[in-house]
Amino acid sequence: MSIGIGDNLGKSFGFAKDSLVGKWLNWLLLIIVTIIPIVNFIGIGTYLKIFRGEKPEVSGIGKSFVDGLLAVVIGIIYMIIPAIIGAILSFLGVVGSIIAAIVSFFFMLLLIPALIGFAKGGFGAAFAFGDIIGKIGKIGWVDYIISVLVIAILFAICFIPVIGWIIAPFLLTVAFKIAANLLA
Repeated sequence: MSIGIGDNLGKSFGFAKDSLVGKWLNWLLLIIVTIIPIVNFIGIGTYLKIFRGEKPEVSGIGKSFVDGLLAVVIGIIYMIIPAIIGAILSFLGVVGSIIAAIVSFFFMLLLIPALIGFAKGGFGAAFAFGDIIGKIGKIGWVDYIISVLVIAILFAICFIPVIGWIIAPFLLTVAFKIAANLLA
């Protein structure tokens, strides 16, 4: 049984505050490893630590880089089917685009628990579709979709030039913790 959306948000903000506030060197390192291409694999790997119950501390850079790279590979694999469907349906114009967007959104919903499975159980766990759908089913699809939309908003804020980049370590920690709490 998952916690409510409000409780999850509160606990996630508390976790981010405890993990990052006052730890300025780690915050600065997270900014750097989050915004620089290729180096950002280290950032992704660092945030994946949250799925394993760890704090997002920039350490074990080699492992974080590999974890981040594999997470991106998993994301690409998950989006291959929506990309193919989108290409096939592109001749339908707006209707095809809407169908492709729905399929893409569904696969994005599956990607979050896939990344949690990867962080906890390795590459193969990212493709345990029965487990993934079962976890979402336990939460309830409506609550899950609302939580994913909150996560998406937090991610979007991180793309605001300068201010978004500065607060990204905090917001990404909150977003990853929401997912971790949701699918614990």
